[in-house]
Amino acid sequence: MKERLLQNGRETMATILIAEDDELLAWQMARTLCQAGHVSILARDARAALRAAGERPDGMLLDLELPDLSLEQLLTQVESGSGTAHIPVLIITEKREAIVHLKATGRVAEVLRKPVSGVQLRESIDTLMAAQPPPDSQALRLDRPRRQQLILHLIAHGPHRLALQISRRLCADRLHGSAPRDGETLSWKEIADWGRREGLVDAEQARWLSRIPASTAPDTREGMR
Repeated sequence: MKERLLQNGRETMATILIAEDDELLAWQMARTLCQAGHVSILARDARAALRAAGERPDGMLLDLELPDLSLEQLLTQVESGSGTAHIPVLIITEKREAIVHLKATGRVAEVLRKPVSGVQLRESIDTLMAAQPPPDSQALRLDRPRRQQLILHLIAHGPHRLALQISRRLCADRLHGSAPRDGETLSWKEIADWGRREGLVDAEQARWLSRIPASTAPDTREGMR
């Protein structure tokens, strides 16, 4: 069973799946990432991690020795999935001799040796995210109808304050992405996170909303008629 650690009122930077059977260690790492602005999805074994990977996290942090599947089996299934093959993987292990071998395979982005310090974990995740390619602008434009429907869904079913923030964000985007000087306008990332906390969108939908560039923000007027 997986659990999600969410921030209250803070913009999240990435969603990281942590597969670790040591529950205390898993929560310590999740708390560290939470303090850095990330969301963590926790899985206690490899099969739970594979199910959670269906939410398409931005990265996976896997213990080398999970109880139900070998790392080879787990990586093979992740790499063969159309929705998970692109997800970068970090491995954590106590075995010094495994580090060189894992890095040499080219199948993982990084290998961290336990115990992992908070600074080391944050820096590794930051490096991982910085290495990811930016969203394809053309693909985002082609998917405009989907984002438009998500925005209309949030406006129609979300609380009044959320609808107000979406309206402010749309107005700011129509002014070439410039937000009012009072600094109260939320980013699409913050709006997406709010939608997730309200249970209005799932992780994948939130990710699409988070990636809306100001230059391609959808015009919702047609959908409101």
